[in-house]
Amino acid sequence: MNTGLIIRVCLIGIVVMLLMAAWHFVKDMNEGMQLGFWILVGIAGGIWAIKVVIPWFGDMMGSFLYTSSEEAEVDDGMKAAAKMAQGDYEAAIEEYEKLARENPMDCHPVAEIAKIYSERFHDHPKALQVLRKHLESREWPVDDAAFLMFRIADIYADRLHDYDTAHDILEEIIANFPNTRHSANAHHRLNEVDQAKFKEVMEQRLKAGNP
Repeated sequence: MNTGLIIRVCLIGIVVMLLMAAWHFVKDMNEGMQLGFWILVGIAGGIWAIKVVIPWFGDMMGSFLYTSSEEAEVDDGMKAAAKMAQGDYEAAIEEYEKLARENPMDCHPVAEIAKIYSERFHDHPKALQVLRKHLESREWPVDDAAFLMFRIADIYADRLHDYDTAHDILEEIIANFPNTRHSANAHHRLNEVDQAKFKEVMEQRLKAGNP
């Protein structure tokens, strides 16, 4: 374990000791004082956990994955998860981008980046741009290519409600990967997309008074 992590563990120990001392001071007081003490501890502990403990935990987990003879490295995936938990989505994107550069054949970090743009920033065009650029960057294995294409289709269908484009992408999956589980999944998803489009059309007709 590196020096920084040792210092962090020691700080946690000091905090625990201070809490024990504070509890020793208030434990003989009335129930109202005790309740107030625990409420303050809960609030302070929650803030501290989000701002400090979760990022520290990511660092420690990265270190424990290595033997004592290796240089401890922080896992970017853990750091990205910590940034997500803090609500720092821009920093999370940066960590996933590092992960994508270090593992260019792993398409999951890029999918996470697109997910953040779509679900957190509601920037669906940017999410699609990220996925399409990655899809077109090389010849992908079947599983990875299908994975990226499904993510693109999901954004068109679920976020943009562009069912026609989603339909076309799913048809492309069926054509590109026949007789595979991806083709079967695309057929199933195609049915869901067509049903969603039909439902939307019927709702629009009802609103227009033209059933």
